[in-house]
Amino acid sequence: MEKYLGIFIILISVTFYALISVLFKKASQQTPPFSVMAISMFALFTSAVILSLIFEKGSILKAIWDKNLFLLLIGVGLLNLVGFWLAILGYKFMPLWQQTLFTLLTPVLTGIFAYFVLGEVISMKLFLGLIIMGLGLFIAIR
Repeated sequence: MEKYLGIFIILISVTFYALISVLFKKASQQTPPFSVMAISMFALFTSAVILSLIFEKGSILKAIWDKNLFLLLIGVGLLNLVGFWLAILGYKFMPLWQQTLFTLLTPVLTGIFAYFVLGEVISMKLFLGLIIMGLGLFIAIR
């Protein structure tokens, strides 16, 4: 039962992210990328702080005081800034369906990064998947 609940939750998440891409592309046609990011991330920031304080019993305050964790999360925020900005810029150069095909590389790249950062095991299946995805992307964008 938990497996199906997890699948359902992830499907809803993927659906929301698919809708977000469409809405970001629409907004970025009228507004520069950093303005789009600032407004949408302000809504995210405000909501996340309020919900963290309500549901997580102030753990946000503990994270702020943990210097290593805080710096790590600041780094993640900066990576998100650059990745988000590049994604919005990419909307000008290709249709959304093509751009989102590149997100299929996420599991492979995540596996590689997890190997170096977390020491997680990499299998040959990962590299085989990379080759298959690369061929699929090549065929799809030609």
